[in-house]
Amino acid sequence: MKRVLGISALLLVLLTSCDSIFNRHLIKDSSKRKEIHEQFLDRVKLVESYDSTILTIINSELTTKEREAFEFLYAYMPLSDLAMHSPEYVLKNARLALKTQKEFRWARKAPADIFLHFVLPYRVNNEYTDNAREVFFEELRDRLKGMDAYQAALEVNYWCHEKVTYQSTDERTCGPLTAVKSAFGRCGEESTFAVAAYRSVGIPARQVYTPRWAHTDDNHAWVEVYVDGKWHFLGACEPEPELDRGWFAGPAKRAMMTRTFVFGKYDGPEEKLNQTRFFTEINLMPNYAPTRQLEVTVLDMSGNPVADANVEFQLYNYAEFYPIAKLQTNSKGKCKLTTGVGDLMIWASKNGKYAFEKADRTQDTITLTLSDKVPSTNRTLRLVPPDEQPIANVDSKKSEEHDKRIKHGNDLRNRYIKTFIDSSTAANLAMEKGISISETWSYLSKSRGNWNEIYSFIKNLDAKDVTVGMAMLATLREKDFRDVTAKVLADHLACVDSFPALLDNKDLVDFDRYVLSPRIGREFITPWRSFLQSAFSFEEIGFFRNNPQNIAKWLNEFITLDIESNYYRVPLSPESVYQIRHADAYSLSIFFVAACRSFGIPARLEPTSKKPQFLMNGMWIYADVKGINAEETTQPLTGTLTISIDPNSAVDNPKYYKHFTIARFENGKYNTLDFEYSDKFNQFPTSLELPEGLYRIIAANRDKSGAVSCKIYHVEVESDKGQNISIEFPSTNIVLRNNHTISTDVTLPLVGGEKSIEQLTGSSPAIIAIINPLSEPTRHLLNDLSQLNKELEAIPVAIVCAKEKAISELSLENVFGGKDYPQNTLLGVDSSGKFEESVIQSLGEDAVYPIVIVVSHDGSILYNSSGYSINQGDKILSILKQ
Repeated sequence: MKRVLGISALLLVLLTSCDSIFNRHLIKDSSKRKEIHEQFLDRVKLVESYDSTILTIINSELTTKEREAFEFLYAYMPLSDLAMHSPEYVLKNARLALKTQKEFRWARKAPADIFLHFVLPYRVNNEYTDNAREVFFEELRDRLKGMDAYQAALEVNYWCHEKVTYQSTDERTCGPLTAVKSAFGRCGEESTFAVAAYRSVGIPARQVYTPRWAHTDDNHAWVEVYVDGKWHFLGACEPEPELDRGWFAGPAKRAMMTRTFVFGKYDGPEEKLNQTRFFTEINLMPNYAPTRQLEVTVLDMSGNPVADANVEFQLYNYAEFYPIAKLQTNSKGKCKLTTGVGDLMIWASKNGKYAFEKADRTQDTITLTLSDKVPSTNRTLRLVPPDEQPIANVDSKKSEEHDKRIKHGNDLRNRYIKTFIDSSTAANLAMEKGISISETWSYLSKSRGNWNEIYSFIKNLDAKDVTVGMAMLATLREKDFRDVTAKVLADHLACVDSFPALLDNKDLVDFDRYVLSPRIGREFITPWRSFLQSAFSFEEIGFFRNNPQNIAKWLNEFITLDIESNYYRVPLSPESVYQIRHADAYSLSIFFVAACRSFGIPARLEPTSKKPQFLMNGMWIYADVKGINAEETTQPLTGTLTISIDPNSAVDNPKYYKHFTIARFENGKYNTLDFEYSDKFNQFPTSLELPEGLYRIIAANRDKSGAVSCKIYHVEVESDKGQNISIEFPSTNIVLRNNHTISTDVTLPLVGGEKSIEQLTGSSPAIIAIINPLSEPTRHLLNDLSQLNKELEAIPVAIVCAKEKAISELSLENVFGGKDYPQNTLLGVDSSGKFEESVIQSLGEDAVYPIVIVVSHDGSILYNSSGYSINQGDKILSILKQ
């Protein structure tokens, strides 16, 4: 008996060994191991020149799995990670991923290829990666003990909800630990954080992304987890009692594209949209919506098929035609895309020949003929999204316990938020330093859980540096306050006077924006100023200051432009560009501006094109950096375009990216100019000074169904000449009355006492919204109402929290997240659910939050909507104007 037990024990040791003869390789396919190893050796050549520790790791005692994991990560990592992460960081993450196979049964059961591509990578998308895997593993490990994979998948999302909730932020994606520190993030940050959490405990996960919705002007990201041999979806930080549930399930059925980037060369069963030697982009549309195969055929003028033509499948969204997929034709001039059942625009091009046509939702095939002429015909189009589809109801038996857990998660997060700095502490600091109390509180309140860093920076300012230090803080963006460190800010401040600013007029505004500011584009702020001042000799810096184009020449000579491997588009820091001597075009632009500012030269990224410029003799001059400026001259010839609105236009106050955009034809296609924050369009007519060339203006209006009516205009801008164009925004089919009514005796459960519909409305229509205050669709609605608070100041507005959905500290300030709200806004809680029942009964249909109605004094429902919709405020305003 003892002998049998001894053999059993020995066998157990062998079976559980991480490097046993039965389970030696992480990568099972020998040919794949060879391919990865060869690519790994190429990457090592880039790293070893500035970080020899990678050779130390290569020559150390690693297990077979550790070595294969390390090589896999290096072989496929984007250039940004290659430049900015140490070999020790990469090895540590590899070991942590392998550790999950020892800790969790589901990690051991995951197929090798699934584990390799969806657990091992520490990067999810374009976030700034951090030590999240280590932190999350320690916090979640004990919490998941005794659970099966399905239960663990649900539990991780409840944990995510306790840490982070939805709030709109700018395009720079913060790291998972910053999201936790901030306690909020936009959907891209929530889903990045959640995927990082799942991978930290060995649950395969991937971020799913619809680049643009077809039925509303926005996009969205969520998560898929691999459980029991199948991929399931869920809303990141938005738990449901079951997998394959989420508020976006309905909108996803109207999608035209859902996709994900996969780290490495992945050969799964999904349709490949793109595959390079570094990454694979796969199509996940069949998981979510009815689809069709749209086949595009590209011909030349003689009717012959055109091979290797570039084909963009473009979707209308944000008043532009956005490519949701880019394919190339085969030898027969054909390519196919699995997409949703909605309208698309197809752009085809090759060698200076182009075609542009609409693919109707009823078409499965379309043929385009390339021409020498750039598509520039004015057109009127109507573009229709996929139809709405029914979704299954949630099991009500699980709702009660789920609601308790949601409230518990909210309470935990709010308890953490209460540890943030308060206004009185900020005021005391301001008085101590002799600075503005309101400014100080603004910066510290924006910093959220990072407040200690901003507090420390201000606290340690010398009397002589206070003015400049506070001016530096004023140049930062809101998100910067949540992840910049006091040390980095102090570094920039200490070095900013190393070289006199080359400003003719000594304008303090220009100095603050274009010399002092450590914020350039969408990069993570690093201490580049001191680094670059040390990296170049005094003679070199004098050479650069004499003519900033010499910085561009240095870049062109010493830095290799890499247009392939930085596929997540995370900008390299200026320090990393200098060290690795490779960079993508955007990182080169960041480097140029950083170098200029380090040496006292005012510089920026041009606001609409994002190309690097420096200021000299009162003029902004483009830097002649390879791969960035396609202009023949560094200062392009310009003309004036004056835009006016046709008096018959259906839109009175058009907004950029909401109703119209302007695109310039360059590099073989129309590229939208970024005027999102420009004041040029505050009133019309307006005049723009633009580089000469062909421009396209899209003027559009989206109706309640999601369909878009648009007019496409083209205009040629010639140098030293003026051009005038009048644009018209088409009308939509918004219907004023929809034949629904609600009894005027129905009472609203408002804080401070009930009111009937009749009492609420009086002589004016009223807006009533039944909300789940923490859901993303509701946050969009509240944001829309906030932006229109002046236009709606005379309109009664009732915001009613649905049954079991009220937040713990109920106030309009908390519901609106501290933003402005219309003056006549009232707040209520529908504790019994009776008011919601009355509204749904009046509409005669099921509804999801937020439920919005515009109701008149006689109970007529003038407008209603349910669920996720962008620009609700504008739609409501249109109804009120009618």
